[in-house]
Amino acid sequence: MTEKLIRILIIFFLISPIFRPAPLYAQKDDDKDSQAFMLDEVVVTASRYREKIRNIPANVTVITASDIEKSSANNIVDLLSAEGGLVQRGFLGNDKKAGVDIRGMGETSVSSVLVLVDGIRINPADMAGPDFSTLSLDQVERIEIIRGAGSVLYGDGAVGGVINIITKPVGGKPGGLVRLEGGSYQYEKATGLARGSFDNLHFSLIGNHSDTDGYREKGNFRNKNLSSKLAYDLGEYLSFSAEMRLHKDHYGFPGPLTKKQFRESPRQSTDPTDSQGETWDETYGVGLDGYFGAFGDFSARFTYGERENNWLMLLTPGEIHERSRNLNLKHKWDINIGSHLSELTLGFDYRDTDYYQETSFATKPMEVDHKGYYFLEKVTLFDKWIFQGGVRHHDYENNITTSGTKTSWTLEDYTAGLVYLFNFGTTLNGSLFANYATSFRIPDIDELGFATSDIRPQDGKHRDAGVKLLFGNRAEINITYFYIRIEDEIWFDALNYINTNYDYPTKRKGVETTFRFYPIDSLKLWGNYTYTDAGFEGVDYDVPTVPEHKFSAGMNWDILEWCELGITHNHVGSRPQGGNPIAGSRYENMPSYDVVDMKLTFSLKKYHLKTFVKVNNILDESYYTSSYYDNVYPSPERNYRVGLEWNF
Repeated sequence: MTEKLIRILIIFFLISPIFRPAPLYAQKDDDKDSQAFMLDEVVVTASRYREKIRNIPANVTVITASDIEKSSANNIVDLLSAEGGLVQRGFLGNDKKAGVDIRGMGETSVSSVLVLVDGIRINPADMAGPDFSTLSLDQVERIEIIRGAGSVLYGDGAVGGVINIITKPVGGKPGGLVRLEGGSYQYEKATGLARGSFDNLHFSLIGNHSDTDGYREKGNFRNKNLSSKLAYDLGEYLSFSAEMRLHKDHYGFPGPLTKKQFRESPRQSTDPTDSQGETWDETYGVGLDGYFGAFGDFSARFTYGERENNWLMLLTPGEIHERSRNLNLKHKWDINIGSHLSELTLGFDYRDTDYYQETSFATKPMEVDHKGYYFLEKVTLFDKWIFQGGVRHHDYENNITTSGTKTSWTLEDYTAGLVYLFNFGTTLNGSLFANYATSFRIPDIDELGFATSDIRPQDGKHRDAGVKLLFGNRAEINITYFYIRIEDEIWFDALNYINTNYDYPTKRKGVETTFRFYPIDSLKLWGNYTYTDAGFEGVDYDVPTVPEHKFSAGMNWDILEWCELGITHNHVGSRPQGGNPIAGSRYENMPSYDVVDMKLTFSLKKYHLKTFVKVNNILDESYYTSSYYDNVYPSPERNYRVGLEWNF
């Protein structure tokens, strides 16, 4: 570990003398961000309406458009993995079948971390997890991350946290861009974007196509995405919107390696067959937003989605067909009572899914219905104290269409939070917060397909407390303590090949810290560290795949008016391998790893051109993010990408 850090520092100090801050341009470019702090950001995910992070009783992070532009990440999973407490798990050496864990959910993070796109969930009804490859970073405007329970507002699966991916907005001056990229492993990508406004009509259209042979043998990945958004202002107080997202891919399955094979040649594949899969995903949505003054703000969204996934694994075929319909209604009233403000939100969510899966050993035809009613009340007193509380009532029912067998559950969840705002002039301001919430997760279709007869939803209790500090216009520090206790946590017992509930409650506790520091206007230093203790109550076992220590650090430097440098260092500590926690305890932990990435960007604004160079895993670390019973899934070694972009 010490040797790795020394190598990182050597790289940093070799680069630094080339780009001294002294001769920086005299005036800051208007297009470049000034100091940006989390406390000042406005988010929509925490309450489903706009509010500042300093007013929220939770640990919240925003990845802005500027952060995305300067990041060396190649995809959304890479981008998220640099955030505090977020740990990625991959299997194919790319973002297909990859996932992100928050607060130590471990292997079930695919069902215990809720992922939204523009406020609509993309977690499927099975254990496949949200498919991050259906969106390219080119399509993303910003990402909001809410750590902790979100079941009152979002229902099933919002246990470890909620990630809301917000796509590029519509409207603005008509224009667009064309971008071409290339890189290691025969990587090629082309992207096109157009957007603008004509009177009351606003639109955006973006598409991309990428192709690569992949880091590993038989790890090829071909990916196509197309999305469009439309908005029309129906007067001053009413707006109609529509959207479409299409995705198609084809990917290979390199398969796992033994540790010996990994040491000998991590790029090899031991699959003697041509295992592969393909996905077709489409989503359509319409919305209506109204602003009625004293009568409040109203929003309605309806989305329809289809997913088809076919695969051939070791000559064994399989297929999934899923159709889902989502309806989301909410209304918010702001009521001023003297010097106090009351904000009341009422909402209704409905989700209906038709699902069919067929493999060589099972057929799973099922209909699933979710209905949720919620309210959230927030009261601000004397502009300093904020009290927040909410309740959700949730009805669930599934129907196995071939037999008519039905299962239903009714659940209720609660949240209560307190925020104290303080301001000591220009020197120090911020907030203190505390929050209590409950969460639930219902067994998904895969889990119900092979389950004990008494499998049931899990129930969690969450406690958070923290402080958010802003020191003038130069530094920001956030610290959060969290504690989670889950009863009847759902898990897959691989030894008996059945899904069931743990006999013992699980407990997770830890500390999350983040900082941002601007020593000069053009240089941002940032970092985060998370400690997580994830185990069982009453027995001495760890929750599989959860690291005790995780930290990231980096810098973003506007070196010259036409040159930017970004460096990211991501460290993930050792953690238990996946699988049965009892059997897994007999195997060595997955080793820790350190990955350093860099991006250098050059802009020729006169010609509307931009070019960049990315070097990922500069130190050429051999590592893996997933392992089961000493079978590992290698991640890419040192690789690069270059790109050229023209804006018009």
